[in-house]
Amino acid sequence: MTAVEQTRDPFANEAWRATIDHAAGCPACRTPGAGCEAGERLLHAYEEAARLARSGSDAG
Repeated sequence: MTAVEQTRDPFANEAWRATIDHAAGCPACRTPGAGCEAGERLLHAYEEAARLARSGSDAG
């Protein structure tokens, strides 16, 4: 099961969607070995949102 399937947090899901949408249209994200600052920021935002959503669900 992926982190997206494990989280029910709308922000985490929106962050994941934004990351995927960006990567799909970004030549740098689609090029192996190339770097994309925007893609990295979006991915880190998703990872943080998913982590917070999982930690919040564990507390309940």
